[in-house]
Amino acid sequence: MIPPAPEDYSDEELLEMLNPRQLAELDRQIGEMFGAEGVDRVEALFAMANVYSLRAAERDETSALAMLQLAAAMRRRAEALLSTKN
Repeated sequence: MIPPAPEDYSDEELLEMLNPRQLAELDRQIGEMFGAEGVDRVEALFAMANVYSLRAAERDETSALAMLQLAAAMRRRAEALLSTKN
């Protein structure tokens, strides 16, 4: 059986592939990227997630998977920020 292409996974499935330590490290790195910026972090996170998702199609399968996982983590963080604002 052929495994699905990286872009066929949902955000939840992509994040489930990471162990808790990897996900925490990814969240930390995302926080560092956007923490000191003077921009709306939620908008920036969604925008960067879209860029990474689009660029993933140009990469080999392993790189695409990593980029899509990063994009999923960015969307997850943005959604968490949105829910704390409401």
